[in-house]
Amino acid sequence: MTTSKRKPGDINPNDQILIARTDRPGTDHLQYVWVLVCARREPGGAICGHRYGANGSDFHLRKCPKCQGGAPGLEI
Repeated sequence: MTTSKRKPGDINPNDQILIARTDRPGTDHLQYVWVLVCARREPGGAICGHRYGANGSDFHLRKCPKCQGGAPGLEI
């Protein structure tokens, strides 16, 4: 098994930030749930800030479930 190169503070192209890895098993093979927060700016200029869980393997694709129409997050 390889070690993840992901680390807290990483940001994907959709402005989703990795906050921390949890000890909760994810829904994908050998994955853990990571806490993500949305850093996308809303039309008024405020940052969305929605927190949700996702598999580490999904991070590079994730969109915010609240403001970008992304898939529902995993429980954190």
